Amino acid sequence: MWKEIQDHETNHSPDEGIIEARWDKTAAQFRRWMDVDDYPVKLMQRVKLKPEWSLLDIGCGAGAVSIPAAKKAGRVTALDISGEMLKILKEDAQKEHLSNITCMHRSWTDIAVGEDIEPHDVVVASRSVGREPDIQSALEKIDSAASRYVYITVWGGGEHGHCKGVPAALGRHYRDTQDHVYFYNILSQMGIHANVEHLECHSRLIYNDLDEAMESCKISLGPLNEKEEKTARDYLDQTLIRIENGMLEMPDSRPVWSLIWWKK
Repeated sequence: MWKEIQDHETNHSPDEGIIEARWDKTAAQFRRWMDVDDYPVKLMQRVKLKPEWSLLDIGCGAGAVSIPAAKKAGRVTALDISGEMLKILKEDAQKEHLSNITCMHRSWTDIAVGEDIEPHDVVVASRSVGREPDIQSALEKIDSAASRYVYITVWGGGEHGHCKGVPAALGRHYRDTQDHVYFYNILSQMGIHANVEHLECHSRLIYNDLDEAMESCKISLGPLNEKEEKTARDYLDQTLIRIENGMLEMPDSRPVWSLIWWKK
């Protein structure tokens, strides 16, 4: 059933070049969002770390996990397919005077555990494995990379305002499956009795202008024809709120992310 769901997700391309370009383009925007999102703080409050431990951050993005983890752990490996994301992470690490982060500009799918990277005490895959077509293989690989703890977050429900509103305006079906159910069940079949906790977050999606909001929508919606683009733009124009600094914000964005974790 999970594979059938992924087959219907039309804009999740397996082409790594397309994926990298997409994240490179939105890196600055993503970094801005993390500054006003309580998700990273809620997640890191639950990740167990010690000064002598190592942490692997899979799909690290701009460093929402890697930066705070480096303040608690002995060393951090930050892995991401996006060079622009890693560039921001390195700049922020330098500002924080952190020298214990090693960046890897690689796709996790291309990494061989034990060859390209050694197991770490703690592995975090923060919102980075939710589109894997083969959950069991993905989980087995992540589990093999950890010697103490694994922390994964996947979609748990709720909604990002326009993620539901724009598809509805276009007459499209909005998928709001609680992905953690699939992951938990597969882990159970693997003999791993994982813990599940739901993180209710207040995410502020902020855009420089309407064009940037449209580009963000296209990441999940895919290419739009002229009529669809006008419909989506009109919806965003009517829905987004202009805030004090002149930027646009999506109101009432309260997603739920499910934290799945286990001890080795």
